[in-house]
Amino acid sequence: MPIEMNSRIVRVEGLQTAVIDDEIVILNLQTNNYVALDEVGRRIWDLLESPWRVADLCRQLSQEFEASPEQIMADVLPFLGELTGENLAYEVAA
Repeated sequence: MPIEMNSRIVRVEGLQTAVIDDEIVILNLQTNNYVALDEVGRRIWDLLESPWRVADLCRQLSQEFEASPEQIMADVLPFLGELTGENLAYEVAA
């Protein structure tokens, strides 16, 4: 199911993480795979500790980073699709 602006996303709990400077590395022991996130990806990861509606997440990020809401949306939607595809985050009911 594709991620949409009204989707509510939360990260999976209990994953192994390591912070390195402004980045974070996430290890998914179920898939034996790891993902490294840059500063923006790390901020999204931190916010997803609790469920966020994608539109609200994009609005928050556009306030924190110097990018238009349209650019944030264009980057965040595929990123969230990758997180859910890697079983690092999932969509929750509204």
